[in-house]
Amino acid sequence: MKTSHLLLFLLVGIYSLVLIVIELQTSQHYLRQFVTDIQGEVFFYGINTTLSVFLLWATALLFGVCLLCIDKVKQPQAYWFYISQIILFIYLGWDERFLIHETVGKWLGRNDAYLLLGLGFIEIGLLAWLGDLRNKPKMARYFLYAAAIFFAIMFVIDATFPSQLVLRLSLEELTKLWADICLILFAWENIRYQLSVISYQ
Repeated sequence: MKTSHLLLFLLVGIYSLVLIVIELQTSQHYLRQFVTDIQGEVFFYGINTTLSVFLLWATALLFGVCLLCIDKVKQPQAYWFYISQIILFIYLGWDERFLIHETVGKWLGRNDAYLLLGLGFIEIGLLAWLGDLRNKPKMARYFLYAAAIFFAIMFVIDATFPSQLVLRLSLEELTKLWADICLILFAWENIRYQLSVISYQ
């Protein structure tokens, strides 16, 4: 059994034990807060957030598959690029699900949109340093640029538009969703490229 399998089973085992202890020490009612179904007053309650989290974590997974297609020793730049993308998109999924940047923004007394902008600049740095975009497939670059445009629009809306402005919320959330879709397509094109390289070897 691989170390990664053991680590996964260990983490899930710890998680399972924690839930059991919580119910034993408190009550089923208290535990239900952690294991409850996502439901609300309307059908498809929270669907946009669910889609965004799924897309972000799926993007991380696709980059993980890319990681399996390369030689760490022969392609160290690609290796660290994919590692960085896995970490970044896992974090972004957590951020989307658990409102991390909103919480930090409130704690700092700052507009939380600028924290996301900071992550955007980190991604730009990673792409410039490790991404080797010139050698990426054309479609991959197109999807990446489209994601950047949608992200920029989302940031402008989030940072500058009045909170109660008509269509502000839907436009902000939809541009974020479109950015997520373009990012997963960017990851998908990377997989296709890596698989094509393997097929020619």
